[in-house]
Amino acid sequence: MKKILFLVLVAATVLVSGCVSEEPQYKSFSDGTLNFTYPAEWETFNPENAQSAFTKEPGISKDVIVYVGNSSHDFAAAKVTARSGYYLKDVETVKNQMAKNEGVTSAEIRSIAGRNAAVVTATDSTTRTTFVYMKLSRTSGYAFMYEGPLSDTATLEAILSSVRIT
Repeated sequence: MKKILFLVLVAATVLVSGCVSEEPQYKSFSDGTLNFTYPAEWETFNPENAQSAFTKEPGISKDVIVYVGNSSHDFAAAKVTARSGYYLKDVETVKNQMAKNEGVTSAEIRSIAGRNAAVVTATDSTTRTTFVYMKLSRTSGYAFMYEGPLSDTATLEAILSSVRIT
């Protein structure tokens, strides 16, 4: 009887230990300077497909370096670079200019990875779109574009809290 009880306990332990094995919840992105994590179930898309999400400005390039998401979320990160003779706008100017756009529900300056960033959100009846701009120097920075369900603020917050600049 003790031997059967022992075998049952061993079998139960094996079954339970097999059930607690977790899949990773996040994937990581790094371009050598920008690092962040995003949900593991998201796919990687062709960055060129997100290029139109970033407005064109004379003398400034915004090159999408990563585009990830799923059927309800999109997140793109672009490297922002000023060409010779041009300089990037400060975050306060970007925030104030974007705050005037139709549908904007919030515009703020907040700290991301220890740096000031303009965070501007627009909403419609079902979707929240957030633009984030970080200036690293007079000629370089990053911009993020996130789109997700109106009710989901946690996903973007998790991504932004994981951002590191090295």
